Amino acid sequence: MQLEVHDVSAGYQRDIDILRGVSVIARPRQLTTIIGANGVGKSTLLKTIIGQLRPHRGQISYDGHDLTSLPTRDLVRIGIAYVAQRHALFKDMTVAENIEMATWSFRGDRQRAKRAVERIYDRAPYLKDFAARRAGLMSGGQQRLMQLELALMSDPSLILVDEPTVGLDPKRAGLIYSHLRRLVLEEGRTILMVDQNVIAGVDVADYIYVLELGANKIEGTKTTFDAEYRDTIADWLF
Repeated sequence: MQLEVHDVSAGYQRDIDILRGVSVIARPRQLTTIIGANGVGKSTLLKTIIGQLRPHRGQISYDGHDLTSLPTRDLVRIGIAYVAQRHALFKDMTVAENIEMATWSFRGDRQRAKRAVERIYDRAPYLKDFAARRAGLMSGGQQRLMQLELALMSDPSLILVDEPTVGLDPKRAGLIYSHLRRLVLEEGRTILMVDQNVIAGVDVADYIYVLELGANKIEGTKTTFDAEYRDTIADWLF
């Protein structure tokens, strides 16, 4: 099962495209990173994939499903989760209440919801320790990890991640990247991540795309980037 974005153009106004014919493939059981300078359309691409924006041209598909016109609410049903750049936690609610809210999309299945709650506490025991505390009292890194764990509650095969370490110090950012790699290597998840952290984004990736001015600039495996582009990539982006 792979995500395919083919020749997609999209933007926030009909006649002004941010994405200009972008094509991307997120291959199964790999972490694919999209890098580029601020404003080149990385987050816009994810918003287009999940249906917050509709492409003016092109097609998006996943596992035989045409995402181009699929309602965003149906993403969970076909195995897709989205982790937004901004922390999507209810910071004035407790950790336990946030976890309960994350079962909303399958609230009609009580057994599934119960298993999902048990699973998140098993995977991230620290959340049990924080269960009765307000989510906003956790550190930025803990909140980001919790956001990833909430996305996993629906047991997605594909996870879309927008700027996972923005605002975090290098140590906590490293924990996030390590967690993402484990999801691929140990659990077989497919991850499409957009990142402005060029070096770290390339280091954890299996395959990399570089966007420039809303279009594909270059792509390749991590081995290719290490061998050919590492010394020059910063010049392209900054």
